[in-house]
Amino acid sequence: MRKFLFIAFAGILAGFFMTSCNQSSSHPGFKKTSTGLYYKFYHKSGDTTQPKIAEFAMVEMVYGTPDSVLFDSRKLPASKRPMKIPMIRSIYKGDIYEGIEMMHVGDSAVFQCNADSVFKKLFRMRKLPAFVDTTKDVYFAIKLVGVKTPQQMQAEESARLMKLQNTESKERVAYLKKNNITVKPTKDGLYFIPEKPGKGRHPKIGDRVSVHYTGYLLNGKKFDSSRDRGKPFEFTLGKHQVIPGWDEGIAMLRKGGTAKLIVPSSLGYGTRNMGPIPPFSTLVFDVELVNIQHAAKPKK
Repeated sequence: MRKFLFIAFAGILAGFFMTSCNQSSSHPGFKKTSTGLYYKFYHKSGDTTQPKIAEFAMVEMVYGTPDSVLFDSRKLPASKRPMKIPMIRSIYKGDIYEGIEMMHVGDSAVFQCNADSVFKKLFRMRKLPAFVDTTKDVYFAIKLVGVKTPQQMQAEESARLMKLQNTESKERVAYLKKNNITVKPTKDGLYFIPEKPGKGRHPKIGDRVSVHYTGYLLNGKKFDSSRDRGKPFEFTLGKHQVIPGWDEGIAMLRKGGTAKLIVPSSLGYGTRNMGPIPPFSTLVFDVELVNIQHAAKPKK
């Protein structure tokens, strides 16, 4: 039901965009606040809950100009819907934060804001996009789905991360079993699977190392490779220039040696989302220690 209402609401907005160009007035059917914000409610739910400063407004949103839709939250991944907008004090008089504060849970409304103020003050763009006509307005169609406190958001995030952490452990165990990997992890949790032994001594902290690598997620999806670029990656060992799993694993190689590193998120990127690498991801690296530049010995 909620999805149907918002689709209908977005349809109203699209129709509004198309017809507003033919209106003689720039604010047809809109009311105006004392600060200059134009607004029009399409649905009032009768709910009494409103978002307050420091809370989070859960919204579905479409915004655009009279000529085109610039953003539609319905196209976001399901994990990012509804949008979570942290409520702050208005950035300027008559901005969209003022509009959201006017709403109650379940309400649907359109707000009309000056394009110049939206892009320069709200979006903080120094240079406006070429398609922006500063003489026209930006329309925000918003449905307020819910309101959450910071405590609720923190509790939900903690539960989400705990679920991801538990999932990571199960997926890693399944990966090890599927690939018949019986090597024991180091005390920090790194799995080091030697392939080619290499020659010479191991690199030490402070040595400059060159490494060819290919990185995968446990599902086999490649996320990065120095070999694709045709140039090994260089870093100084033990200086926190790479993830901890690399500082530990590369130190176990000799020049010319190759190995597979299975790096749990605790030695990788942890809770961070790194583009193609989701939070709590165990990573698999095929690595080759191409060269070692030994650090100069301190003078006595």
